[in-house]
Amino acid sequence: MKFLIDRTAFRDALQRVEMAIDRKPSRPELGGVLVEAVNDHLIVVASDLDIAVRYRLDQVQIEEPGWALVPGRELVDVFRDIEADAVSLALTDKGQFEIHGGEDHCFLVSMENSSQGALEPERFPEVPALAGEADVTLEKDVFMQMVNSTRFATSRVHETRFATEGVLFEVQDGEATMVGTDGRRLAVIRRSAVRGEGRRRAVLLPKMLDQIVRFGQDEPADLIEVFFLNNRVGFRIGNLESFGRVLEGEFPNYGNVIPQGGKHVVRAHREAMSRKLKLASHLTQDAAAVVRIAVSPDAMEISAEHEGRGRAASKIEVDYTGSGLTAAFNPVYLLDGLRAAHAEQVELQMEEPTRPAKMVLGEDYEYVVMPLSTFA
Repeated sequence: MKFLIDRTAFRDALQRVEMAIDRKPSRPELGGVLVEAVNDHLIVVASDLDIAVRYRLDQVQIEEPGWALVPGRELVDVFRDIEADAVSLALTDKGQFEIHGGEDHCFLVSMENSSQGALEPERFPEVPALAGEADVTLEKDVFMQMVNSTRFATSRVHETRFATEGVLFEVQDGEATMVGTDGRRLAVIRRSAVRGEGRRRAVLLPKMLDQIVRFGQDEPADLIEVFFLNNRVGFRIGNLESFGRVLEGEFPNYGNVIPQGGKHVVRAHREAMSRKLKLASHLTQDAAAVVRIAVSPDAMEISAEHEGRGRAASKIEVDYTGSGLTAAFNPVYLLDGLRAAHAEQVELQMEEPTRPAKMVLGEDYEYVVMPLSTFA
């Protein structure tokens, strides 16, 4: 194997697969990157079994096809610091992966390579090929918006053992729905799919969604294609392909969680409400943050009190004509929702202080937050 490539292009390709390199691999190959030169293009792949990423580079000069599985972290680090504009990479007679650019010359030990005529590595995890027509197609920007509107509400435990640590993605008869919840709040957004017949449903790993949002936005493609592959889901945007293990377990029946309206409906300006919540949150205790929200006709007071810090209270104008209501919330949860809102005017709906509150944060975008039982 031997090829010549632009250093920046190869560095960017490695950054796209980097999240799938296992930082503490139980097997050496899970910490590797598979580099494959094929006729007129180059493919780089990484997999830690939870997620896998494949990226294709077309701007490359292939002198000899072949492949090598090399240590991933070291390869990424080398290409962060190598200074040449163009870099030559090749397999040596001894099976080492040689990197040569200008005055820089490095060798990496390959875990497996094609020097003995093998068509593919034996120990590297199999990464599916995305062939044929996708099961679901969405506009890329729509998908990114759906992820950003729900990802923040998932559990932060990050053990990826339970369904609530992922994001539910389902498509039925052309409508796509994405849901995130950690048991104390829930975000749900609905959007139209470009294509998506029948019903498809999977709980996706947040890590894979983070990778897609971070790097998929730069891909020169307007659509994202989704492939349901039994216990995995694959996504393709341009030259980027991302795969994630489907989380097992029962995802909460979110339809039963979302309140259907409420006798108290408050409409407020998103930015004004955010500023007052931030102000009050400075006077809360981090481990048990509580703010008190009191609504009266045309006004909302947001306050917090801490014995060792002091008290803060401020008011904003709102659209409300009810008899009044006082409830307590974790300010972090409310601020998370307001940051993700799509509209400048948001709506807070409550039946009573002890029941879930629903925030309408944009068209077909709802956020449910559990109130706290005691006031600060």
